[in-house]
Amino acid sequence: MLEPGGDYLAELTTAPIFDDAIYLSEALLLPVNENEDELDTKLALLARESGIEEPYRYLCPDVPDLSTAMSTMTVSSVNRSSMSVHSRETQSTGFTSHPSRTSRDIPSTDQSPVQRTAPPLTRASLSLDQYDSVMDRFRPSVRHRHSSSAFSAPNSVFSNSSSARKSTVRKHRRGSGLFSRFRKDSSSACRSRAHHGPHVKPQSPKLECGHSLSEYAIRVHIQEAMGSKEHVAPACCGHPLPREVLAMVLTGEEVDFVTAISGLSPDLRSLRDSGYSEDGVSSIDLPQAADARSAPTEFSVTVPNTPNRETSQADETSLNLALANEAFKTLKVEQREQFRRVATFESNQRKALSAYHQWSLRSLATQLESTKAGKTKQHGLALERLDEFQIVAEHDLRKAHAQEIQNVATALKYMEAYCSGANPDPAHKVTEEDRKKLERQRMMQTKLPAKHESAINVLRAKQERDTKIKLQKQQTELQQLDAEYEKEKRAEELQYVKDSSRLDALIQSRRRRAIHRWDLKFEIWRRDWENQHGTTLNGRLPHEDWPETTDMEAPITCSSSLALYTQVIV
Repeated sequence: MLEPGGDYLAELTTAPIFDDAIYLSEALLLPVNENEDELDTKLALLARESGIEEPYRYLCPDVPDLSTAMSTMTVSSVNRSSMSVHSRETQSTGFTSHPSRTSRDIPSTDQSPVQRTAPPLTRASLSLDQYDSVMDRFRPSVRHRHSSSAFSAPNSVFSNSSSARKSTVRKHRRGSGLFSRFRKDSSSACRSRAHHGPHVKPQSPKLECGHSLSEYAIRVHIQEAMGSKEHVAPACCGHPLPREVLAMVLTGEEVDFVTAISGLSPDLRSLRDSGYSEDGVSSIDLPQAADARSAPTEFSVTVPNTPNRETSQADETSLNLALANEAFKTLKVEQREQFRRVATFESNQRKALSAYHQWSLRSLATQLESTKAGKTKQHGLALERLDEFQIVAEHDLRKAHAQEIQNVATALKYMEAYCSGANPDPAHKVTEEDRKKLERQRMMQTKLPAKHESAINVLRAKQERDTKIKLQKQQTELQQLDAEYEKEKRAEELQYVKDSSRLDALIQSRRRRAIHRWDLKFEIWRRDWENQHGTTLNGRLPHEDWPETTDMEAPITCSSSLALYTQVIV
């Protein structure tokens, strides 16, 4: 049995429990000179070799994506900004979050069962995908019930500033009101909010209506047209925008699609209207194309009355075939083994922390007992010394009393002889004063025993008071030790709660990071499978679950660096 107060345990702390090096070596089986950052870097290189352009979207999905912001929305960043906000707003950072197949370059949330099993559309679905790719570029980054574009926030700012300037320009408007009636390009003819947004320098040639639009205004017109129920082509004051104007913010294929959108069939319009609200914001996400990398080159405007189930069955067959692959099974076995090692290490951490807490409490109790025993021994010695001192004091007092009795008796003897005249030489005469002195000496001798007894009683009373005060001081010291022990015990309990919370947060962080790496590993395997077989895997690849905590009740093995903590409580 190990002594809790042993010298080699005096410096025992909780630092090894939270040490990353032990986690990397025992849970992740990494070499001594390698950490998780280097592991992520190697995995990112493998991902890029497999065709994943942005692997850190899987490794660090919690980092905000600024590519969807309107300030960085350019034609060159269409591949990044075309991602729908709806696939990102429900992204989870929990233990079971996995990237979906909405985009092959960026992670997003799992699709719901309805979205995964929904049969894809035929050639008309290409038009819907193109519609989504165009709308995603002009869709707001944050949903709002009363907002219909990504420019609603700037509009609110400029509306406040414009209202503040309304009183200053009212006189000018009155003066120019008469002449504005005869202007063909009056903005009152066009109700688009593009003319009420930020006043930037126009960049497009003058239109038929007389307006000259900036890229901002062109985007607003396109979004209003795409979000309307009629799905009309983008127009200003009733005049369609020319192709050269649309080409300022769209690619050639998108221009072809936008200009031809007014010819969509009623079936397609009703399909889109069922998924979008009046203000143009999608309330539900229509099924997206499984592979967003293949851009459609041909557009159809008809939608079949029944979904194509053969495509769904083919996808399911292809997915089942891939899941039966030995390489995929091996990958899942590796994931299961790593999850088991990580869960075992987490259980060992909790056991070690609990053992350290119990050892700390035992150390405090042992220290209290040892200190109290030492104090009690010191108190006993102090009482013994006090008792010896009191005995010596009483002995000295009695000795002084005996000497006094002897002195009084001798003096009385000489006084009696002097007054009786027994010694004639030298001749003297006994006076009345001499007789009074003799009488006082006799009285003194008579009262001397009572005087001595009273002095002894006074001494003993003083000694009793001193002993009582001494005992009270000793009792106070012992009570102070108990109070300090309770204080240290409460501090240890509080520290244990803090360490437990810190450990839980560390475990969650490590689990999230491990899951993100496995998300990327599965995506790498998916890409390699698709490149090898020339097909596309639609749907989510199944992942292993974390082991239950009830399966981790085994004691810490002796080979673990945390085994010392369980040994101290044996």
